Amino acid sequence: MESPSKLQLVYNFTIALLGLIGNTTTIFVFSQRRLRSLRSSFFLTCLAVTDLVFILILIVALLDQLQVPVMTAPICMSTIYLSHIASFLSSNFTLAYTSHRLIAVLFPIKATTFLKQRTNRVLALALLIFACLFYSLSFPVITTTARSNTTNTVDCKEDETKKLLFPFIILDTLFTFIIPFSLITCMNLTIVYKLQTKLTYKQKLSIATPSAKSSTNSSGQSVTESAPTTQINNVSISKNSVNQEVYRLLQQQQQNRSLLCVRPMQRYKGLQNRSVSLIPNQRRASLYHTNKPIRIRSTQCRATASAKTTKMLLAASTVFLVFNLPYHLLIFCFLIAPTQPPWMSSAVDIARLWFFASFCVNFFVYAICGQRFRSEVVRLFSCSIFRRYFDKREQKIIQERQNSFYLNQRLMPISLTRLSHSN
Repeated sequence: MESPSKLQLVYNFTIALLGLIGNTTTIFVFSQRRLRSLRSSFFLTCLAVTDLVFILILIVALLDQLQVPVMTAPICMSTIYLSHIASFLSSNFTLAYTSHRLIAVLFPIKATTFLKQRTNRVLALALLIFACLFYSLSFPVITTTARSNTTNTVDCKEDETKKLLFPFIILDTLFTFIIPFSLITCMNLTIVYKLQTKLTYKQKLSIATPSAKSSTNSSGQSVTESAPTTQINNVSISKNSVNQEVYRLLQQQQQNRSLLCVRPMQRYKGLQNRSVSLIPNQRRASLYHTNKPIRIRSTQCRATASAKTTKMLLAASTVFLVFNLPYHLLIFCFLIAPTQPPWMSSAVDIARLWFFASFCVNFFVYAICGQRFRSEVVRLFSCSIFRRYFDKREQKIIQERQNSFYLNQRLMPISLTRLSHSN
C-alpha cells in the first residue's frame, strides 16, 4: 500500500472514530432533560443522527479499503444513496436551527409561539420524505462492476454516460449547496448585525446610566434623596386612602346591584358581609416589590442563556460553512466549467477529505462554545466523586446567590422600604 493511501486510511479512521464517539455523545446529551428545553435541540439531535449515518457509511468504505468483503452490490448502492441523503439533511438541518436562532433573536417575545416542537417534527419528517423520494433517482445512474469471480464485492459509481446524471447533480447542488448556503450566510450576517446592535445599545445605556445617577441638586444630594421622607409617605398614604375609598364605593355599588336578583337568605348574608372591612393592598404592594428583584434576575439569566446559545449555534453554522463550502464549490465549478484544469481532480479529492471532517466536528464546537453542553457532558460521563463535587459546587453557588439576595433586601435603605410598604 502506498504512502498516500496509508495517510488517507489513517485520516479516515480518525474521522470515523471521532465522529462515532462525538455524534453518539451529542445524541445522548441533547436527549437529556436539561437540554431538551432548548428550541433548537431537536434539530441538533437530528443533525447528530444524520452525521452518525454518514460516519457509518465512512466506516463501510474504510472496511473496504482494508480489503474486507463488505462492498456487495446492494451495500454499495445503498452507501451512495444514503450519502446523498445525509449530505442533504445535514445542510437543511443546519439551515433549520439557524432560522430558529434568527427568529429568537429578531422576535424574542413571539419566538415561543412560532417555534414549537410539533412544527419541528413535521418539518424534519417532510425533509426526510423529500430526500428519500428525490435521491431515489440515484439508483438509475449507478453502475456496478464485479471485482472478481470469487467474491461478491463490486465497484459502483455514478455513470457519466447516463443522461439523467447531469440534471440530477444540478438539482442536488441546488438543494444541498446553493439554497442552504446562501440562506445560512444571510442569516448569520443578520444575527451578527443584531447582536452588534444590542451590544452597542447596552454600552450606550451603561454610559448614560452613571451620568443620570450622578445628577444632583444644588445642595449636593440627589433628587430622590433631597425629597423629605415624610412628604413622600404622606402623599403615598393619601393616594392609598383615596384608592381604598373608591374601591369600597365600587364594591358597595356592585353588591347593591347583586342584591336585587338574589334570594332573601343570600341577601341577608350579603347584608352581614357588608360590614366586613376590605383588606388593604399594602401587603400586595410589599410582596410585589419584594419579588421584583427575583423576576429581574430570572429575566437576566434567561437573556444570558439565550445569548450563549446564540453564540454556540452561530459558531456551529459558521464551522459548517467552512468545512462544506470548498467541496461543494469545486463540484459546482466542475459541473459548469467546459474544460477542467489538471489540478481540479486533486483539489476535489482534498476538499472531499476536508468535507468528511464536517461530520465529526460539531461535538467539539458544542463543547467549546456551549457552557451548558459542556457541563452536561461532564455530568453525564464523570464518576460519582466528580459528580458530587460539581453538585456541591452548584449548590454552594446557589446558596451564595440566595444569601446575597437576602442581604441586599435587609440592607435596603429605610426610605425605599417605607415606600414599598406605603404603596
